[in-house]
Amino acid sequence: MPKAKYRVLDQLKELLQNSKKVTTQQVAKKAGLSRGVTSSYLSKLYHEGLIIKSGTKPVYWQIAIQGDAFSAMIGADGSLKKIVDECKSAVDYPPHGFPLIITGPSGVGKSYLASLVFKYAQEKGVIAKDANFAVLNCADYANNPELLSSVLFGYKKGAFTGANTDMPGLVDQADGGYLFLDEVHRLPRESQEKLFVLLDSGDFYPLGENQKKKHVDVRFIFATTENLDNTLLQTFQRRVPLQVQLSSIADRPLLEQCQLIEHFFKKEAVDMQRDIKVPYETIKQLINTRQIGNVGSLANQIKLLCAEAFRKGQDASILRISLGKKDGKYEDDASWLIRGTEHHQPIESQITDYAPSLGTLLSTLEKQEQRPGKINEQSLTITRFLRDTRKTAANLVLDKYFTNYIRQELIQAVQQISARYGVVKEVSQNKLNRAAQMISLLQKTLDLPTASAVLDLAKKHYPRTAYLCRKTMELVDIRVDSDWFELLLLYTIFDHEASQIENQDLLAILVCHGGGMASSICSVVNDLCGNYIFEAFDMPIDVSNQEISHQINNYIKQQGRKYDGTVLLFDMGSLSNMYREVKSLLDTDLLVINNLTTAVALDIGLQIQQKQEFKKIAEKAEKYPNSMNIQYYEGISQKQNIIVSCMSGVGLSREVKQILTSVLQSDVEIITMDYRDLKTTLQNHDHLYFKNTCFVLTTADVPEQNVAEVINIYDIMDKNGDSQLRVLLEQMGENKRTINQLMDELLRFFTIGGIKGRLRFMNPEVVIPEVQDITAKFEEYYHLNLSGKIKLNLYMHIALMFERMMLNNDRPVQELDVKDMPEVEEEFYSVARNIFHDAETKYNIQVDDYELSLMYELFKPMLIKE
Repeated sequence: MPKAKYRVLDQLKELLQNSKKVTTQQVAKKAGLSRGVTSSYLSKLYHEGLIIKSGTKPVYWQIAIQGDAFSAMIGADGSLKKIVDECKSAVDYPPHGFPLIITGPSGVGKSYLASLVFKYAQEKGVIAKDANFAVLNCADYANNPELLSSVLFGYKKGAFTGANTDMPGLVDQADGGYLFLDEVHRLPRESQEKLFVLLDSGDFYPLGENQKKKHVDVRFIFATTENLDNTLLQTFQRRVPLQVQLSSIADRPLLEQCQLIEHFFKKEAVDMQRDIKVPYETIKQLINTRQIGNVGSLANQIKLLCAEAFRKGQDASILRISLGKKDGKYEDDASWLIRGTEHHQPIESQITDYAPSLGTLLSTLEKQEQRPGKINEQSLTITRFLRDTRKTAANLVLDKYFTNYIRQELIQAVQQISARYGVVKEVSQNKLNRAAQMISLLQKTLDLPTASAVLDLAKKHYPRTAYLCRKTMELVDIRVDSDWFELLLLYTIFDHEASQIENQDLLAILVCHGGGMASSICSVVNDLCGNYIFEAFDMPIDVSNQEISHQINNYIKQQGRKYDGTVLLFDMGSLSNMYREVKSLLDTDLLVINNLTTAVALDIGLQIQQKQEFKKIAEKAEKYPNSMNIQYYEGISQKQNIIVSCMSGVGLSREVKQILTSVLQSDVEIITMDYRDLKTTLQNHDHLYFKNTCFVLTTADVPEQNVAEVINIYDIMDKNGDSQLRVLLEQMGENKRTINQLMDELLRFFTIGGIKGRLRFMNPEVVIPEVQDITAKFEEYYHLNLSGKIKLNLYMHIALMFERMMLNNDRPVQELDVKDMPEVEEEFYSVARNIFHDAETKYNIQVDDYELSLMYELFKPMLIKE
């Protein structure tokens, strides 16, 4: 009479004829036993591998599908399925199968696969149950071909000294079974040739026998770590029709890597009869460690970890595994708890053909994306799919250890995304479990249907959220189809916040040089705003504007949508150059702000969050501190403008601006600029930049250019200059009365009397004669006859320079590099120092190289002309 547990098994089989899965209570009722007793029997049957279970409350039971010898191999119905199918063909092919050769790096399981081929042949009945599996490692005899022949083919009595009797070889032992030649690349040429006849006919001659051949029925398996073409004769290769290649462990799917780790920990736990707890970080390190010896190396590393844990905690109820610096941190949700009390069973990856149901899922999601709706519909569809799959496929056993690994990877990634972008701050365990289970299911599915069509639609509806999904994917070590992965993150992790993330009409970017300042500010602002407002780019200190614009361009392309405007905040560099570089990438308004601070970024972020219009944000930015510069339009100004640049300093330019502002009636903006900035701006910009500029007023000639009308203020003392300025003012809309008033004010300003009025500290009655004397010395040295307007310009410049240097006597002296200076300029510096020497001594000042360079600009047209 069968044992009670097997009678329970029979009752379960009967119940399963009418149902796909059965609960413990149903089995107890059928068997007429209590639920507790039935549960005990079912548990024993489960540990014997006769039944499988799924679910938790209630637990469902099914009859385990008994596999063949290859079922014990992790990946047999996954990444190794094609190899397993080919190996089966090599066994099943009538009448005697055919030989095969297994290639791959050391430690990938070539010998193990060969043993499974042998066991499968026994199961199929193509060889006897008691057939032999003879093994020879050719490397052991690589340097002794004669000894190799004797071991392989046997020898006759007297074949060599010491051969006192006939001795059968491995070929004889393998008769009726399999001969496995490992490291076959070490087989010498003559030994390969001896195998030809054996492979072709089954005939061979033992060593020392030349007359009577022997016949055997042997199946062959070969293995090597080397390239076949470089090590084996082509004639030998032609006799082995099947070559299968095993990949290194790093190239195996992540699911199988986790299962291998679980398998070896489980084996050690059972051997020690102890439960062990393996931290998530240890699992991750094992996965990311390059295993030189592949599966064999991994097994040894795990054995050593378990041995160390056993040494440290022999009396502990649970042995704790440690690898690295995280010793002592064992949170239950971040660890694998592996029981050592259960019988060790080979792990089955249980990959199932879920492709049809996944295809149906994609069709449903695509229909939902094609019509207006909310993303929670798609999220609900994913949840329903998982539930229905569990109900209709009781054999859906999602590897709990692998699923936990994925879950921990997602937790860490989402935490980093939350810290940087201010979203998904609280993700429920159900969401994380759902995402992890779906990814685990995808890993168990061969020939995944493509999700690209659904993802393309989703990106159109949720482009900003999809961008965050891709950033999340970059943070996890999970190799799964990228389209599916992005789609699952969108529908399971980001679904509740997608609407908020998409509710932004402006694109905002932070750029900082060196360190992680941009990322730091980005994290603070996004966190305080509670939404993904800014993206940050931490750039090397010496990066060019072109490289920055390249990075920004890539980011803009990834957005997949249009914005009402873009805001760029950066820390240093040319404002106008940065504006021009980035503006060319956009078809919308652009606001660029330099001298980035957290306060300004937060102010901008809050305005964007509050749906403030771009123009309002730009107008408010104009009121930021003077230390910050902004630009949000093409050109130097959006308004009609006049640029004023006086070589004698910004103070003089501001006084000219005051005159223009008080007299002119037009709505015109007066812009003051440093003389050198004016030269650079004129050289580096085109007409479009000066499209609203009426003209430029300056006290020195500028290099010839064709982008803006430039008038030297001193030219208005001449008839031609006077007429030119009057025409330009009339074109602005000024009447003759205001024009005459302005001309009178400027003439009065740029006279000896005007110079005297500009001096606020020095005595003009003393300074002006000295300035006139200095100018005369320059005329005398260079044999010049300066015009009245040039003299006035020099008088104004030198007098104001003296006063400016006396008031700022503690400023650092500016020296220029004269190494590559033209000879005429170098001479001017030497002459000027002599001419200014007496004034420097009298006023206790030093005319530095920068001031001399400005003087040279005034004299240069006359000196070069010579």
